[in-house]
Amino acid sequence: MDAMLPSRLGKLRIICSLPLFSDAICLKKQSAAEHGFTQVLLSIALAPQLGLSKEAECELIELAIFAELPKALLGDPSFYLRQRHPEASALYKDVRGRLFKETEDSFRMKTSRSPELYGLQQLVDAFAAMLFIEKECLLGNSYFLAERYRTHYHVMRRRVLAGESLSATHPVHKAEGAKNQEGHSVASEIDWRKAVAFLDGLFDDATRARLEGGIGEYSATFVGMMEKLKEHYRYKGWSYLFPESVGEHTYQVVFMARILASALGLRPQERIELYRLATMHDLAESYASDVVYPVKVREKDLGKMHADLEEKVIDDICSRLGFTISSDKFLATIVEICDRFSAQLYFDRERRGGNTHFDVPNTSMDRTRETYKPKHPEIFLVLDELWDEFQACFMGTRKN
Repeated sequence: MDAMLPSRLGKLRIICSLPLFSDAICLKKQSAAEHGFTQVLLSIALAPQLGLSKEAECELIELAIFAELPKALLGDPSFYLRQRHPEASALYKDVRGRLFKETEDSFRMKTSRSPELYGLQQLVDAFAAMLFIEKECLLGNSYFLAERYRTHYHVMRRRVLAGESLSATHPVHKAEGAKNQEGHSVASEIDWRKAVAFLDGLFDDATRARLEGGIGEYSATFVGMMEKLKEHYRYKGWSYLFPESVGEHTYQVVFMARILASALGLRPQERIELYRLATMHDLAESYASDVVYPVKVREKDLGKMHADLEEKVIDDICSRLGFTISSDKFLATIVEICDRFSAQLYFDRERRGGNTHFDVPNTSMDRTRETYKPKHPEIFLVLDELWDEFQACFMGTRKN
């Protein structure tokens, strides 16, 4: 029976199709990958505001990168079922802990067990969910109106303002046993009020821009750009079988970067810079839209204009958040390879579905491999292993 469970890349593909709020009536479904993208970008923005050590900042971002992946096995259990039936909630919690650890083991990566960092990740998760509910309300979904101002984020926010800590037990605590809950990298306690104030500020900026300047001003805010990337779809109308948002694509890129960060033994500061590059590499597309790769290659002026515009937008966002984007060529190379590898994964999915638009060579990945494999064979060794394991699932030759 375990042979039916997804491979590592299979898990990544599943959460790009897995809708959150599965027991709700939504106008615009949001996938687990899009939700994960939101959490990663918010964590990258929030961490520097709290004065965390580089180790703790890195661990927070890596928690956000990983947190949605176990849903590839468990799905998104009914929120209302868990609310109304404590026994179901307890069972789901136990199962989630076991599957979280199983997923960590399959990727050979361990997330931080710090109660402070896990609580902070849960706050970011709740804020991301609140943004989704707010969007549904603005679009006219009256089913969400009763919850608009009493989301889980509002509950957590009230706790913080009352002076409580949001520290929380990591889901694998019971599965591992107390003896394995060893140290973490947080040098001091989290300033929870400062975390809430920063997130509130992002929301207030976006709301003010929307009310005063409409969609144009809203789109120039941090939250506006982040939300719009979940509305922009790659490959224009060519991808009619499995439309993939830029947010979903970005999540895949940053997750592949996370895998390579471990394989290459990068230090915490290098990892942080890599995750920033990966998460923001398409952020400006919310402003300038996407241009498909063949057109970028053919229309040189258009490609250059987009590249220049994207650089300016990203520099502006980073300056608002108080950090600079890395100019390290090796880290940029990793992101470019992960970007093309994500496209290879998408090409494969469309082809298997019968979309003949994608029944052509993936020239972007071919060129990337020719350019970088001689100098960085260790990167392609990791990616090829993932790819071979993924392809074996379709041929019935996968080994457990």
